[in-house]
Amino acid sequence: MRLIESEERGAALPLAVITLALLASLLISLATMSATEPIIASNQLLSAQAHALAEAGIERALWAVQRPDAPDGLPYPLPSTVPAPYDGSRLIALANDGITAGGFRLTVSPGAAPNERQVLSVGWVPTDNGGDLRPKGQRRVTATLWRVRVPAEIAPCALCAIGDLALDPAVIVDSRADLRCGGKWGAWLSGTASLAPGAQILGPDGNGVPNEAGDYQQGQPAGTATAWSFEAADLLALKRLARARGTYYQGAVVFDSSHPAPDGLVFVDTSTGEPVTGSTPADQMARVEIRGGGFKGWLVVAGALEVSGDTRMRGLAYALDGFAYRGEAPGGIEGQVVAAGLRGGGVSFSRTGGGAALRFDCAAARDGDGTVPSGEISTPPLVFDSYDRRGRCLTVQQGVTGSLLTTALAWHLAICRNGDSGDDSRRLKT
Repeated sequence: MRLIESEERGAALPLAVITLALLASLLISLATMSATEPIIASNQLLSAQAHALAEAGIERALWAVQRPDAPDGLPYPLPSTVPAPYDGSRLIALANDGITAGGFRLTVSPGAAPNERQVLSVGWVPTDNGGDLRPKGQRRVTATLWRVRVPAEIAPCALCAIGDLALDPAVIVDSRADLRCGGKWGAWLSGTASLAPGAQILGPDGNGVPNEAGDYQQGQPAGTATAWSFEAADLLALKRLARARGTYYQGAVVFDSSHPAPDGLVFVDTSTGEPVTGSTPADQMARVEIRGGGFKGWLVVAGALEVSGDTRMRGLAYALDGFAYRGEAPGGIEGQVVAAGLRGGGVSFSRTGGGAALRFDCAAARDGDGTVPSGEISTPPLVFDSYDRRGRCLTVQQGVTGSLLTTALAWHLAICRNGDSGDDSRRLKT
């Protein structure tokens, strides 16, 4: 039998051609990548720079709302015609060593509530001038700026009560003298007012005659109070701030000469720490008494509040249920009283001696003569984002540390970055 011999001559040439073809295609791919990588890197750099500028715009808006009286600040309340450059009409350019790095356009508008501001910041690198033919980067960041509601600024009353009001003889409630927060009714009630002989409610009608229709309102719809009462987010923020300041209490608390109320923000919570509702058991509600002494600030009580003796209070007394004043001269309240009546508690006033039991004072009610700071945030808010593998935002938390804990009335923001688009959105989370 003959063996068939295989002919292997000439096989090297096809193998060499195939190998060269593969190497050529690889070299072409590498050459293409090397040509496009600088463009991609440049675009990434422009996008990152534009995003940083857009975030700088948010910080500029935050700075502006924190300083309503500054020449470049944003007034509060926000005017119907927002002043430049916060109307988006002008690019705010930023420079480094005299070289313009780019800029941002800001548009600030009212939010869903008086204590919110909507902000749109568009970052541009190197410019937004259409006549400039250089490559450009653009990023947009939207934000909601938020702060705790301030009843003195938005509530229509010196004494605001969801429920009934009873004034004993010689009790005076006066809202006439201070109009810096706007004219206020002496009292606003969802229930009825029972005024004993000699009791006076004096409002902004200007005629000096008490207890007229221009002095107080009764029988008002309770639902309208939601526009100026503390919401759950406000109460939660105040609770957290009080905890950080060491002025958070629970249950029944008595402030007197041996245990005076600390100035500033004081929050007295339910015994369980749970929010107050119409069905909260009475034994879980907070009950606070102030028996003499002085206090400046905000006293927020998740229940009933009683002020007695010669207590001299300047600030906001806010009770989620009822309020009682049983005072004597020379004490009294200068500021504002709000009683939300969530468990049906009413409001009563009695007093011995001359002088007003309650006199509206804008500065005292707004921030306790500065003891409830409304100042600046000295460090940017700390923001923590969680992403899935595709860069999509899963959760957002607001990191509140340092000076933020002492700025109860400051504006805050949080951020959720969307890694799949050119837009970011920021919103406060409590």
